[in-house]
Amino acid sequence: MVKRETPELHAILPQLGDDERRVLAHIAERLLMGQRQYGELDLKSDKRDWKREREQEVEDLLMYFAFESLKRSTKT
Repeated sequence: MVKRETPELHAILPQLGDDERRVLAHIAERLLMGQRQYGELDLKSDKRDWKREREQEVEDLLMYFAFESLKRSTKT
């Protein structure tokens, strides 16, 4: 796997504050987790239905909020 330079990223990073760089690092860590699980992302050849993937993730998020809310309400 050949790693290519990303000059646009190198130009942007010095302009960001510490917290903004931490956010990008967190996103990069998530990308690496996905890469380990699914392989390197190649949008040209990836056959996943991104709209459906997004919908499923939003549905999961809504369930997590509901679960947390119910759990909190049963403690009081």
